[in-house]
Formats: sequence, structure tokens, C-alpha cells
Amino acid sequence: MGGQNTLSGTVYGPVVQAAVIHGDVYFSNPVPDLPRHVPRQLPPVPSHFTNRSDSAAALDAMLTPDASSLAMISGPPGVGKSSLAVTWLHRHRDDFPDGQLYVDLRGNLADEPVAPSTVLPRFLHALGMRPEHVPTGLTEQTALFRTLTAELRIAVLCDNAFSAAQARALVPAGNGSICVVTSRRPLTSLLLDGAKAVRLEPLGADSAVELLGRIAGRERIVVDHRAAHELVAACGCFPLAVCVGAALLSIRPGWSIADVAADLFAGVGPGHEEFSMNMCLDQAYAVLPPGAALLYRRLGVHPGPEFDVGIAAAVAAAESAVIDVPDALAALMDASLLSSPRPSRYRFHDLIHRHAASLAAKGDFSSQRIATVRRILDQYLVTADSADHVLYPERRRPAPDYFTRPPEPAPFLNVASALEWFDAERENLMAVQRLAVEHGMDTAAWQIADVMYTLFSSLGFHQDWITAYEAGAEAARACGHALGEARLRTGLGIALRDVGRSIEALLAFDAAAALRREIGDRRGEALVLHHTAVTRRNNGDTAGAAELLRAAVAIQGEVGDRRGKARSIGALGEIDSLTGRHDEAIALLRTAHGMLAGTGDRHEVLVERLLGEAYARSGDRTAARSHLGAALDRASAIGVLFDEGIVCEALGALDENEGEWASARHRYMRAEALYRGWGALQEAQRASGHAARLGPATGPVVGPDAGPG
Repeated sequence: MGGQNTLSGTVYGPVVQAAVIHGDVYFSNPVPDLPRHVPRQLPPVPSHFTNRSDSAAALDAMLTPDASSLAMISGPPGVGKSSLAVTWLHRHRDDFPDGQLYVDLRGNLADEPVAPSTVLPRFLHALGMRPEHVPTGLTEQTALFRTLTAELRIAVLCDNAFSAAQARALVPAGNGSICVVTSRRPLTSLLLDGAKAVRLEPLGADSAVELLGRIAGRERIVVDHRAAHELVAACGCFPLAVCVGAALLSIRPGWSIADVAADLFAGVGPGHEEFSMNMCLDQAYAVLPPGAALLYRRLGVHPGPEFDVGIAAAVAAAESAVIDVPDALAALMDASLLSSPRPSRYRFHDLIHRHAASLAAKGDFSSQRIATVRRILDQYLVTADSADHVLYPERRRPAPDYFTRPPEPAPFLNVASALEWFDAERENLMAVQRLAVEHGMDTAAWQIADVMYTLFSSLGFHQDWITAYEAGAEAARACGHALGEARLRTGLGIALRDVGRSIEALLAFDAAAALRREIGDRRGEALVLHHTAVTRRNNGDTAGAAELLRAAVAIQGEVGDRRGKARSIGALGEIDSLTGRHDEAIALLRTAHGMLAGTGDRHEVLVERLLGEAYARSGDRTAARSHLGAALDRASAIGVLFDEGIVCEALGALDENEGEWASARHRYMRAEALYRGWGALQEAQRASGHAARLGPATGPVVGPDAGPG
């Protein structure tokens, strides 16, 4: 592409100059710091884990202090692969002082396996990297993950992998670390990467009887030891099936072990895992209380294995309501059909989830399925809308259109709790959008995408962002909602720009602008012009960007969009400053500054900083110090560490140009610390380089090959 890419004057603070720049250069973000604690993400230790001493010993032998290890646990469904991995890693917690990371790769659902490009941002966040600084490409994400883990001793559990490619990028680099992969398939290509394999088979008969006794009561086993062996044989000695069989005994205190075993043997011989598992699940379902059985079927409609109590309450409230939801959930847990990984959250084993889903598709309940789907969609939409309002209260959004207005969710107390909910539910939100598309519920499909904007703009996950917004835009088009389509094509353009797909981004913006003009949304049209300008500026077309920004300013003035106008004027001022038009830049930035001063708007710090930098480039260091100092105070007050670091770096440049070496070095060191606290490692290295250049003495360090000037 054409266009100029020039700077004039002295550069203060961070300036990105390149033919192509990926992403917006507005650095401010209101999201608070992520927790800086050591990540401990493993699920709880299974309460009835039994035996597997040989397999645990094999895993013990894989640990080495001199290298990173890779372990692969394979075996049929229900054999206890995840239980072994989780239990072993908990026992070795002290061997991994820098943390334990966990991901369910959902390889048991071959059409929905989780890509490593989705997992790596989550892992990088957990290790302290700010979302804004996580690369969008898998190659870059993998390299950064290996860099961050090179000096760490951590464990990674990749549960339910479908392919070696899913796990390969998630292996930590540090000596003494380990990546444990579980899979139903023997991922033989991992052996070429140095993996060592552990193959799990069903428990031995004695171990299976021991597991049965732990749950059903050892005294019952003693009374009829032979029948206990027959029961575990009927379960194929698969731990999951034995647990369900033991739960049957627990909820049938009047039945003997022989009665339950005979019931399981009826009609089908023992031994095959699918027969054994389905027989156990059918029997467990058959003796559930009516309310629990109904809730079990309805929860089978939920597209993901894990959900919160709000979803359970929502599906329970459909026609023929489940009256006592806590009691029904407790009954499902007592029957070993659900587990609770943490308070108010529940999880199906994938085999049990599949069983519940099969029941939801059968007989009379199939007619209730649509009503259940609608309840699920409404519940996610109302909660996500509430979280979005907390994260971005200024964002204009259409009021949600529900099938049935759900109750208001518990309010989010702060930005951190809202963002935490979004992060925890991201995979479910993606899954329920697919569920809406599958059922032709286009209004719900586009609304769910739209309400995830702040999730994606705050935490990244650009591939999910693009996928959700493409599907949402098509759904909005299908149901004739032009505003919804325009909003989603605008957001799609931002996501595409962020990942460097600028031509596609401009096409998305063009489509969005046409839709905005079609429906007379002048304010939205100006917003699209602004984002188009940012994209063109990133491509080096400053003249074209300035023309678009002036058009946006004109529209924003007409419609009274004071906030949008200030932002666009500030962007114009930045372009003028970077291209040496200092007087024009300062005039524009002062105008933007006056429009935002005292409003508390998130762009106030940005414009204050841009004004200080513009004064610095123009040579007015006194005014530069005044505005940069005010920006520093404001950034410190609201806790935006990245902006605070930028301002400290700019002030350091001012000190350096005035010969204040000690002060400049202090500013650069402070900027480095702030950047590291934010997770901006590249910026931290840059600031560290500035400080090292000055050295601990009174002037710049001059290397042996450096000339005198």
C-alpha cells in the first residue's frame, strides 16, 4: 500500500513506526490487573481414587530435574485417565512451585476440540501476561509461552486431547517441568517428541471391589463379597461405571449387592465398556426422584459439560418446573451423575453428558427441547449483558430481546468479577451461540456475539472473536436486523485489524458503514469511520486516515457525540504530532483535552499523555512536563499500569534530553517495573535498555566501539 511513514521532531515516549501495524495504538484499557499469584488450576482430587500404584510409579520415573518431561496417559473412556493425572499432580504439587495449569481439550467431542491458539492466551494470562500483549498468532504465542516457562518449574495437564497437535504447543520449557496429556487415543506421534506412555486398563477385580466399598460401604462388601465381584464384573471394572453402580447401592439401601448386580446383568452380558456404562447409567437414571430425572434430561441439552447453578435454575423453570433445584442437584451428585469442581458449579463426565443428551432427544421430552434451549440462551444473555454493563458502561447497545425475560442475575460487584465470569464462561458462550445457530434462533445468535465484545476486546482470544462475529453477523442478516449486523461487522473489522488482516478489516468496515448509512445511524457511521481511519493509519496512510477522521468529527458534531468527537480529534492531533505539524497537533489535542477533562472518561488519560508528548516534540518541555505529570497522576489514581509506564518513559526521555541522567534512569527503571507488572514484557525490555544505556553513573554509557558523538 502507498502512503507516508515519517516522523519529524524529537520522539518522546513509545512510538510505533512501520509499514504495517497490527492493532490500535490506543493503549489505555480499564481492565484491572490480573492476579499475580501462582496459578493452581487443577480440578479437586477425586475423593474415591483407588490403586493405580504402578501407573503412578511410572509417572514418578518420568520426572527429571534436568529437562522438561512429557507424559501421555491413554485408555478407553471411563477408565480413570483424568483421575490418575489429577491425583498424581496434586501429590507432586511441591515439585512445581511456579504453578499447575489445566485445560480440558474436549477431544472427546471430535467436532469441537479446543485449539492451542485458544488455550495459550489463557495460560499466558495465568502466568502474568497482560491480555493486550499476548500475540494473536499461534507461532508467536508458542514462542512466548516457552520463553516465559523457560525458568519456571510448572506442570501442565492437557486433559482429553484428540490429537498430538493440540498438546504439542502447551509443553513448558523449564527443567523440572512436566506436561501430562490424557487421551482415549494413543497419540503415537507424541512419542517422537520424547513422550513416555502410560496405558490404563480397567481396574483389577480386587481394586474395583475396594472402590465399590469406599462408596457403598465396606460392611456391605463383607456381607456378600461374591456378589460384589459380580457387580464390578457387570461394570467391566471401569472406575466410572463402578462409581455409578456404588451410587445405585447407596440410594437403594434396601437392595442387596446381588440384587443390583442381577439388575445390571439383565439382558446383556458383562465386560464391554459401552454396555457396562450404559447399563449403569440407565439404572442410575431409573431410580432418580422425578425432579432430579427431569433436571438431568434438561441439563443434557446444555452444549458444554460444565455449567453454573444459574443455568440449572433456568432450565428447571421451564414448563413442568422442577420445584426444588438444590435437592435435585444433590440427588444427581449422590448418584455420581454430576460432580461439583467448585462452589455453585457443576460438571458432567463426558460419557454421562452424552447419556443425558440422548435421553433429552427421546420420546416425549424431545418436544420440550426447544423450550430448554431457549431458557439456556436467555440465561447466558442476561448474565453476559449484566457483566458487559459493568465492564463498559459507556458502550451503546440495543436492549436484549429475550424469549422469556429471565430473572436478573446477582449483580457483579466490580470490573474484576465481571471479567472473571466472562473468562470462565467463554467456551460456554461460544457453544451456546453455535446451539442458537443450529436451531435457527438468529436473534439470540447475534445478540450473544454482540454481548461478548468487551470480553474479546479485553482478553483477546481473537480467533474466537472472529468466529463468533462472523456467525453473529450472518445470523443478524438472516433475521433482518441491520443494526445488529452493522455492530457485528464493526467488531469483526476490529478483530481482523488486530490480527493483521487489514484488507479484510477494511472490507468489514465498508459493509458496516453501508449498513449504518442505510438505517440512518449517523453516530455509528462516525464510529466506523474512526476505526477505518485507525486501520489506514496503521498501514501508513496518514493522509487518508486524517481525511476519514475529519469526516467522523463532522458527523459526531452533528449528532452530539461529544465523547466520540473528542476521541477522533485526539487521533487527528496524534497524527499531526507524529508528522511534525506541532502547532496544529497541540491545538487539536487541547480541544480534545478540554472536551474530556473532568468527565472520568477512559480516554482522558490518553489525551493528556498525547498532549504532553506533542508538547515535547514541539520543544516546549515545561508544558510537556505539566501534562505528562497530570497524566501520570491520573493513570496512578485509576490503576492503569501500562499508561503509567508509558508516561514514566516519556518523562525519562525529557530528563535525558535535559541532561538529568539520574532522574531519567530512575524514570526508566520505574517504567520497566510498571510494564512488568502489567505483563508488557517487550516494553519492559525497551525501558530496561534505556536505563542500562545511562548506567549507574552521571551520564550515558559509551561502548568501546561508540564514537564521541
